[in-house]
Amino acid sequence: MKPLRRLLLAGAAVALAASAQQPGPRDMPQEMVWVDRSGEVLGRVGAVQNSMFFPEISPDGRYIAVSARDGEVNDRDIWIHEVATGKKRALAPAKGNDNFPLWLHHEAAIVFTSTRGGNYDLYRVALDGAAEPQPVLQTPDSQYPRALSPDDRLLVLTHAKPAGRKLLLLTLDSGEQRELLPSGAAWADGVRYSPDGRWIAWSANPEGLWEVFVAPASDPSAAVKVTRDLAQGWAGGGGQVRWRADGKELFYLMGDAVMAMPVVDGEIPKPETAKKLFSADGFRGNFPDEAPWLTQYDVTADGQKFVFVRTVR
Repeated sequence: MKPLRRLLLAGAAVALAASAQQPGPRDMPQEMVWVDRSGEVLGRVGAVQNSMFFPEISPDGRYIAVSARDGEVNDRDIWIHEVATGKKRALAPAKGNDNFPLWLHHEAAIVFTSTRGGNYDLYRVALDGAAEPQPVLQTPDSQYPRALSPDDRLLVLTHAKPAGRKLLLLTLDSGEQRELLPSGAAWADGVRYSPDGRWIAWSANPEGLWEVFVAPASDPSAAVKVTRDLAQGWAGGGGQVRWRADGKELFYLMGDAVMAMPVVDGEIPKPETAKKLFSADGFRGNFPDEAPWLTQYDVTADGQKFVFVRTVR
């Protein structure tokens, strides 16, 4: 695909996302539901809210963090839903938009982005909410957290400014930053670490169609496309990647289809091994086609249940 066309596609995605950042009345209220590997809805998890985005299951499976609102438009907070009881609570609420919660692996805390200071800056807050959120990174531009390494030492973030955006790798203890992937006309985002930290997976559109790529975390330039080709009766491509907690499966969405790929001996999965588990039509979350790289679902540690957002029925 020519660079100009790729840029136009990326620009169109930004324009669409900017034009529709809140669900309308017909989309509310919303709920999270458990879905098994056959596509059967097992029931609600957590509580009902006006709108919910980006569910993230805690490492111990006891909580789900979401960016959500129960009140004013453009005033989202990070909400914590208890899996066992269904109770919910806002974590460090403030005027503005809080988005993209990420759980630390070795500490009961969350990293998120917030406009409480004016820009989309990165913050860290303990799960008990006893202390105010602590700044992780504050710049004149917008920062969106994407993935934490399994040792919680490295944070992948999207750095966005009017001239464009790029993926950065931030060393949390030193504040050192470096570019994760080479900047270019293609859009790349939605990075996720494998549980052992050996691999990273992400979505990109170098040829126009969204695809999933996997590369060694130590050498992202050695990327391999793992989604099926658009050929032989298959609607190829995909995005929204997730790893199973033991690293033995990689999940992604191909349109409405939830796909699973076995990861054998910790190596890069083969495109031909991707199999459809079920159709997620009707519970793919808010605006799933406007940001196909952002995961609007999560999967339990054993890979047997998925959590999705849908309109209350």
